[in-house]
Amino acid sequence: MRAAFITEFNHSWVIRNAEEPKPGPQQVLIRIRASGMCGTDIHAHHGRMPIKLPQVAGHEPVGTIVETGAGVTDLRVGDRVGVCWHQKGCGRCSFCQQHRDIYCAEMQTWMNLGGGNAELMLAWASGCALIPGRHLRRRRRADFLRRVHSDERASQRGAAARRQGRRSGSWRARAPGHPVCPALGLEVFALTGTASKKPEALSLGAHEVIVASGDLAQALLKAGGADIILGTTNSAAHVTQALAGLRPEGRHVNMGSLDGPVQVDSLLFLGKQLRLIGSKQNHRRDLFEALELVAAGKVKPMIEAYPFDKINEVRDRLEAGKVRYRAVLSSVS
Repeated sequence: MRAAFITEFNHSWVIRNAEEPKPGPQQVLIRIRASGMCGTDIHAHHGRMPIKLPQVAGHEPVGTIVETGAGVTDLRVGDRVGVCWHQKGCGRCSFCQQHRDIYCAEMQTWMNLGGGNAELMLAWASGCALIPGRHLRRRRRADFLRRVHSDERASQRGAAARRQGRRSGSWRARAPGHPVCPALGLEVFALTGTASKKPEALSLGAHEVIVASGDLAQALLKAGGADIILGTTNSAAHVTQALAGLRPEGRHVNMGSLDGPVQVDSLLFLGKQLRLIGSKQNHRRDLFEALELVAAGKVKPMIEAYPFDKINEVRDRLEAGKVRYRAVLSSVS
């Protein structure tokens, strides 16, 4: 099979033939149809992820199961699936016994068996989710695998009660921002430093767009403040500023890999009783709920499709900030 390997950090990925994997007990073999790329792939490229080289990256894959290992009963050959970041815990620790295996010290991810930038991918059956909605194009499913999964979970963490009228802001939002928020009944506004993005953000579901060229907090407060901020920026300075734009009892849900510490004003936190929360992909049930929103037509992704052989060019475009929407690689074969 053909696969793209990271053989050396900060160097071009090598597309080469590799031995076809065979699924072991509780594993499945998936023929990859599309694989999304995001900032995490840039982190892997630069050695910021705990991976052992050589490694096949790609944590947003979708495909079709072509073989199942012994003991797999809930998935079948021919099933269309997406692979979660978190795939399997030890099964015996207190977290696993409470069905909170994402905190298991022995949690396995795509980094253990290899990612989806390949013709075929091994995965644990417990880390795969069936894809609903036959009308949903596979490249859009790849986009949703992580982005909407992450956004849906972050939205839940930010607004556990899902009350109507809650104001949700997306700082440095990926177009179309956090698309799950409107589907969950949240009033959404997007923050951007580029005025030309305002019409597009409005057309893609934002109720309001704030163009913030200076202090983020002042821009937020001028617009009435936010109950929830979903942050995907990697800038600790931006997060620090945005915190001051929260309403009383507001929450900032951080999903970025920040470039430094967040400077917290303790009096501000005490006075407003604010919360700074971390969020990542979580349980398969969250992914299932997000995909149901997609299948129902309530959330629609925007993608840029590229051929697999252009993987290094796509990664460079992504790092340079030239990818407008979500980059998705077409199938290898």
